[in-house]
Amino acid sequence: MRQIKRQTHKKIFFVLLVLIIFLGSFQIVKAKGWLIPQQPEVNTKNKIIDIDKLTLEQKIAQMIVVAGLSENMRAWKNMQVGGIHFYAMQTEWVYNNTIIDFQYEMPIPAFITADLEGCVSPFDNIRTFPAAAEITTLGAAFEKGYEEGKFLHRIGFTLNFAPVVDLDDHIWKCRTFPGDEKNIAQLAESYLLGLQAQGVIGTVKHYPGKTLVVKDPHKFIVAAEIDSSDLYPYDYLTEKKEAKAIMVSHIISNGVVNSSEVPAVVSPEVIAGLRKKFNGLIISDEIHMLGLKNYFNHPDSMYIALFKAGNDIILNFDKNPHEIYRMIQVIKTAVDNRELSEKQIDASVTRILEAKGFTVKK
Repeated sequence: MRQIKRQTHKKIFFVLLVLIIFLGSFQIVKAKGWLIPQQPEVNTKNKIIDIDKLTLEQKIAQMIVVAGLSENMRAWKNMQVGGIHFYAMQTEWVYNNTIIDFQYEMPIPAFITADLEGCVSPFDNIRTFPAAAEITTLGAAFEKGYEEGKFLHRIGFTLNFAPVVDLDDHIWKCRTFPGDEKNIAQLAESYLLGLQAQGVIGTVKHYPGKTLVVKDPHKFIVAAEIDSSDLYPYDYLTEKKEAKAIMVSHIISNGVVNSSEVPAVVSPEVIAGLRKKFNGLIISDEIHMLGLKNYFNHPDSMYIALFKAGNDIILNFDKNPHEIYRMIQVIKTAVDNRELSEKQIDASVTRILEAKGFTVKK
């Protein structure tokens, strides 16, 4: 009898052990996003994409830039996200090989993005560049852009979130060029000429201005009054056709740009006003900054507001791939319910694909 009990206990123990191992493995697989459905293949023959043959999920995913965590690589590939942002790594070799791994089997290559401003940089342990605050001549601005572009291109980056054209920087004290709005605009133009000559797209930020003078929007909800001098660099660079991407900030603005008491990045009025004079990429600042996130009671409301406002690219650096997948499903449902326009999404995706070098068939 005791022998039978021992055998029964052993069987129960074995079954429980197998169950624990299975559940543990399942949680690991789930956490890595391996269970997220894989999107269909995309025909990119001759660098032509028929936008009508993309699924709605593929279109939405193209509008999202995510954090480049290696454990999420399979999830990002399954969703076919539009961009991947990288933080500090040990060497150029590690960057380059990691980027190659992320791009492998991506039917539409992702934007590979960085925040290289020559101020506080993820590349400081590899190479340092002069801060924008140190640049006083057009030649130095061009050289800064050229050298940063050459460095980024060599590693595999395609989109840089610089230059900053805020007129003042009271928070970091190094991120914007010196001088008045005209000096800043001209220095930014020279920087962009150097950067984009190397095949790296620059991003003029942070529209509509005064993002670095009140409180840090990473930590606080911020409001400021915008005047015509704040807009001058954007008007100058769009008129010169050098701005290919503009990042919109989380600041609540009034004055010549009125965001109607919501953060600028979720204001349809702000984005529409910018779109009237600019047909390039409109990019949100990272959406988990508390200056935006604390404004909303629920992330779903924030996701819908970001898309509804008219942003082309949303920076969502959430480390959980299932939250990115859920974001895509929230936007898909909003389109299915006609709360959001698929035509507007198609327009954004067309701009993204064209910036990546594709011809879009409509």
